[in-house]
Amino acid sequence: MRPARLGRLVGQNLRRSRREFLLSSFGIAVGIASLAFFAALSEGVREVVLGRIFHADRIELEPMKSTFELPSLLGGGPRPVGDDTVAKLREVPGVRRVTRRMRFQFPAKAWGGAELFGSNRYAELIAEGLDPDAVAGERFDPEPFADLEAGGPAGSSHDACNADPDCRRAGEYCAWDVHRCEKPVPMIISRTLLELYNAGFAPSHNLPRVGDFVASRFRGFTVTVELGVSFMGGPAARGQPRQRRAMLVGVSDRAIPIGVSFPLPYVQRWNAEYVGGAAGQGASSVVVEVDDKRAITGAAAAGRALGLSVVDSGAEQAGLAITFVGLLFALVSLAIVVVATLNIAHTFYRAVAERLRELGILRAVGASAADVRQLLLGEALAIGLAGGAAGVVTARAAATLCDLAARRFVPDFPFKPESFFHFSPLLVLAVMGFAVAACLGGALLPALAAARTPPAEALTSR
Repeated sequence: MRPARLGRLVGQNLRRSRREFLLSSFGIAVGIASLAFFAALSEGVREVVLGRIFHADRIELEPMKSTFELPSLLGGGPRPVGDDTVAKLREVPGVRRVTRRMRFQFPAKAWGGAELFGSNRYAELIAEGLDPDAVAGERFDPEPFADLEAGGPAGSSHDACNADPDCRRAGEYCAWDVHRCEKPVPMIISRTLLELYNAGFAPSHNLPRVGDFVASRFRGFTVTVELGVSFMGGPAARGQPRQRRAMLVGVSDRAIPIGVSFPLPYVQRWNAEYVGGAAGQGASSVVVEVDDKRAITGAAAAGRALGLSVVDSGAEQAGLAITFVGLLFALVSLAIVVVATLNIAHTFYRAVAERLRELGILRAVGASAADVRQLLLGEALAIGLAGGAAGVVTARAAATLCDLAARRFVPDFPFKPESFFHFSPLLVLAVMGFAVAACLGGALLPALAAARTPPAEALTSR
């Protein structure tokens, strides 16, 4: 039977038995709506959790710890990650970049913010050293995220001085302990820190939220850092306390989540000065980034073979929890679809019984068994497309209402998304295909039975 003729017959039959077929479409629409809604919710939450909070394309590796090692304050602790280990990790297939991190191993404190808050804020300094290669390609200003004490075009002049006005180059200040002009130490913060500020600190202190545009205005903001001194105790065992200025040059998701990140060479020198020469060598940990998320397993195995362990960020547990909840809701949705499929099978069996004489006439005037089968399956296809489209539209409308309610009634929290749902084209095609497959599956046995019925038997039926 030609497609145009088949389409007209399908349309006529659907219009004639519209009530039965509308009920069948309704069952499919309810199941597909629930399936699409929960699948989009799962994808939306996964996108936020594994895309913005955790990062599925990178892992952090650190030296394995032993219960028999002495604490680092007593000269023990795990050995740092050496350059040879970093070079071997870079050779692992699928690895795009390996960058080093170094923890602060001495006390430090910081203060500043009088121009923003009306008075200075004081805090213990939580910081790390980050390899500048980790943020290669990202934009920072007014200074690059690099070692500015090393000289070169962007380096400090190191001119002699007694006060800030003696420093003639823009952006420099006078380091009082060495009486020379230096540029502030570049520092970056993570988006996690901004989210925590927006969700907790800003509302409790009646301060404005910091969006991307406002955050860009804060570049160049400086604080004073005092090395070797803590608000909780005395100076470090080595080195004399001294003050340096640090300047915010940007926001990066590769910075330490809570605290600030300085270029690695600064922290290496400071660790060597305040703890000892060995403390400034190597790295406390390395971050391995891969081209494809599937290469994470191989990178982790290579790290373990080199004596490293994966730093537990909670990403794996969060991913498993999201997957489990998504599967639970998917099973509920599938149960609804299965019930709808059985209903479709029942509807088509009844329709075939009621139209058996009509189908016999079609066979008598030249229609083949394949034509009868195609006619019934064409009707099922139309029901599946209609029910699937109605289900997707219903799920999208329900998701929009949920997002509106969340924006109005749910308080802000870190990384609160504009939408909790992600209706990707692939998801829409998948649920539409599932709706069609369910309808075709429900109508297949009735269609085969009708096609096998001899024309004479069909014509004599009542």
